[in-house]
Amino acid sequence: MAIVADSSGNGGGIVGSGAEQKLSSVNRTVSAVHGTATPAYIGEIVTDVTADQNYVGKRADGDMNTDTLTTSDWAKTSRG
Repeated sequence: MAIVADSSGNGGGIVGSGAEQKLSSVNRTVSAVHGTATPAYIGEIVTDVTADQNYVGKRADGDMNTDTLTTSDWAKTSRG
């Protein structure tokens, strides 16, 4: 079996980028999503413990030409 370095730029083995986050599970819990939490990246899943609801980070304005996310860039998902 060969070990191949990740050269995609997605994090993982790149120094200073931190660990690559999972896209299929909750990455953090917060007390209230709207107005307080900003998505770390598009696709991040968080649990709002006050509302007992999961949210996923998205582009609320649809502008994919900017990297900045805001506290309104969340979409409600079904719990599962």
